[in-house]
Amino acid sequence: KTRANMATNMTDEMDSTGTEDSSSTIVATALGYLIGAGSLLLYTPIAFRVYRQKHADGLALSTWWLKLIGYGFSDVYYITRGYDISTYTEMAAITIEAAVVLFLVAYYQERLDRQFLSFTALYILCSAWGLTGAPDGITAFGQLISVGLNAGALFPQFWLNYITQSKGDYSPLTASLASLGCAIRFWTTIELNGSDPILLITFGTAFLINSSLLAQIMYYGVVVEGLTPLKVYAADMGKRRDYRSPSNDNVRVGGGDKEFELERPIFSEEGRTLT
Repeated sequence: KTRANMATNMTDEMDSTGTEDSSSTIVATALGYLIGAGSLLLYTPIAFRVYRQKHADGLALSTWWLKLIGYGFSDVYYITRGYDISTYTEMAAITIEAAVVLFLVAYYQERLDRQFLSFTALYILCSAWGLTGAPDGITAFGQLISVGLNAGALFPQFWLNYITQSKGDYSPLTASLASLGCAIRFWTTIELNGSDPILLITFGTAFLINSSLLAQIMYYGVVVEGLTPLKVYAADMGKRRDYRSPSNDNVRVGGGDKEFELERPIFSEEGRTLT
């Protein structure tokens, strides 16, 4: 009787654990598709801002090349490993979005030249090889490289914001959504991808980089430019605002008690150089 009770208890525990695992898998899968849908808006604010302004002065072209290459490595890794589509829907979506932003930046910076076309052709050829004939070791190495590329992709934006002492044109909404998405993906990787260490490193690093960029944007927007956090986020939809003082050639930044002059180039609220 005692053994029978023990067996019954063990069965109940296994059923309970199985139910919990099943529930976690369902939630993780649902979140995966939700992130995929939300990712359609990840780079839309940046693309919309560039198109509306008709310039891309506050964006670094190299950032978007590095992003596109890094996302391409990830797409190849997920597809060749046969992972469920719910685990990489957003990766496929943001690859397309990054390509659109890359084109817009190159177009408005007048850099749609022979070099740009050559890089594009090389990117397509390498992606095709990765999907059809590359060894597993190469695709795994490519995913590791994507960690460095995606981290390094934002360094030019960090630097551009720093030297201009402005929040630049990188959308704070994009940085926020990316940070949230990476945090969720870290958990879904544990649930759906068997805690793939390469993917955990990928999303952990991406979370740190995106959240750091968001902090920098908020610092320059609030402390240096004198905007409220809400206005920093609303800059994606707002009108261009200049900070030039009409009385002299210097530049006024901020407002009220926080206003001060700079004798060097400064960006408008949307990133266009004023001096």
